[in-house]
Amino acid sequence: MTELEKFIENIPLAGGCSIVAWHPCGLVAINKRAGRMTHPNQNDALKGRVSMLRANYNFKGEYYSWDVIPPDEDESVVSFEPEKKNRLYLVNRLDSPTSGIVVASSNAEVAALAKEEFRQRRVEKVYYAICIGRPFQKSGVFSDRLKKMSGRGFVRSAVSGSGMTAKTEYCVEENDANNAGLSLIKLVPKTGYTHQLRVQCAQRRFPILGDASYGNFQANKMFKRLTNIDRLFLHCKSTSLQIELNGKKIEFTAEAPVPSSFDALIKYNSSIAKNFGARI
Repeated sequence: MTELEKFIENIPLAGGCSIVAWHPCGLVAINKRAGRMTHPNQNDALKGRVSMLRANYNFKGEYYSWDVIPPDEDESVVSFEPEKKNRLYLVNRLDSPTSGIVVASSNAEVAALAKEEFRQRRVEKVYYAICIGRPFQKSGVFSDRLKKMSGRGFVRSAVSGSGMTAKTEYCVEENDANNAGLSLIKLVPKTGYTHQLRVQCAQRRFPILGDASYGNFQANKMFKRLTNIDRLFLHCKSTSLQIELNGKKIEFTAEAPVPSSFDALIKYNSSIAKNFGARI
């Protein structure tokens, strides 16, 4: 086993998170569970929430660090001693409610190269979402001017005539089998603005199911009651990027299957069907 393999094996992942891909250069892909934060939040009100790694986080260096690997059942945060070298540098982030691929690196130089690919919008990310409603066209492109707003500890985006242009390709993959008016939609963002996918879907009156900021709150509550599933139905299924290191091109692709909870809403579900008239 190489040193990198040992390092990856001992990354202190939180429950529900897993390593799905890695490359000898140090790139690592984590499948983050919905509800886990990509990294701790500096807001005191959120300190009790669990991040995708049970380790200390350095906000300035944007890396996790740890010195002792806890047992699988240990829920405590790992302490950090400066002389230890176990560091995992974040490359990108996902909102806490969103599940799927987060890219990181054991190597600071590689992390910087990968971050630049994200900044230059040369990374392909594919998301899947369950939306409340059905688009008029099966596929197309969303294009909106979005403006980010901050206040009272939160960040949101809104469609604005003076904002930055956000573009997303979409394709309706499947309508639900329960006549409940739900759609499984593939979303490929061409830009990367705050809450871009959530805002663009809501703007077109088919908000993402479970969205507590921009969604249909009454429908969210109803489907939660019918299925006992409480999450934002947005998942980053795959991420692909390319970096050049020491004169060599490195391609890195990671995939995380769409969670089974999506099937519980899209496939036949007797609890949903009896409320909407669907039959096997």
